Amino acid sequence: MSGPPPTGSPAPLLAPIAGLLVAATLATVAIVVPEHRFAGPMLTGAIAGGIAALALLGVAARRSAATSGPAAPGIDAHDLATRLARIDEHVMLSDASKRLLYRDRELDLVRMMLERDISSGDHDAALRLVDELGTQFGRLEEAEGHRERIASLRQAEVQTRLGSGMQTIRRHLANGDWTSAAAEADRLHRLLPDAPGLDGLANQIASARIRHAADIETRMREAHAEGRIDEAMRLLRELDRHLEGDESSRVVDVAQAIIVSHRDLVGRRFRDAVSEKRWPAAVELGESIVRDYPNTRMAEETTTLLPGIRARLNPGTPPPTG
Repeated sequence: MSGPPPTGSPAPLLAPIAGLLVAATLATVAIVVPEHRFAGPMLTGAIAGGIAALALLGVAARRSAATSGPAAPGIDAHDLATRLARIDEHVMLSDASKRLLYRDRELDLVRMMLERDISSGDHDAALRLVDELGTQFGRLEEAEGHRERIASLRQAEVQTRLGSGMQTIRRHLANGDWTSAAAEADRLHRLLPDAPGLDGLANQIASARIRHAADIETRMREAHAEGRIDEAMRLLRELDRHLEGDESSRVVDVAQAIIVSHRDLVGRRFRDAVSEKRWPAAVELGESIVRDYPNTRMAEETTTLLPGIRARLNPGTPPPTG
């Protein structure tokens, strides 16, 4: 059987020394990595544990001294107490003092976050960090350089978005889609209120529409005057898509003449197709009369003729009863 530790053995000192080492390690980690979410609890625990371990060490040291004379070599209780006092002093520092203590590290963090926001295009967040760089850290010249850099990036982004939007508007204008062109112009106004060249954009779109309508009207009148009724009717339908409000009043005279001429022309073609027994053409012309001139006597007469014409077109189909 083993007896008690020999007199003067360092075994009673091992536990408090180990506790002091653990406390010192935790305190060091908390100080070196203050942004760690457990840094505060670790530091508090290190101080409490260190004080307890120091007390135990003192008791063990006195007992060892009572039995063996001088304290165990290599252990400096005063040095450990001094270090724990420094840790306690750090805990008691104010937030402002800690900010000064870690100023360089915080400055590097602000710079890193600033570059990240600039790279991601979040210019508003970047400007807030630039303000902090100048006001909190006194880096006025550096902050101004970043501010000019962000302004340049923003201007380039505005030009890119503006160029893309204007290209879209030109495409809509080429297609005669005035509604989509105006909607894109409104979108640019909302997104880029200070961008140059947008103030007169709505008037430019309206002017383009009016010029396009005037060109169609001119060609429509020429086609009617030269007896090209089908073309005049097609142009009249196209013109109707580009007129707004009371603008159609200026073409009422020629529009009525074109409609009457086209209705009479289609009616003659329908009668000719029936008399010549061109049943497919007769069905197509008859359906167009009913569709385009539904409230006319000609449409009523055509409606009564179409079932018989369709029966002739499909001989296997029994004639309608009625």
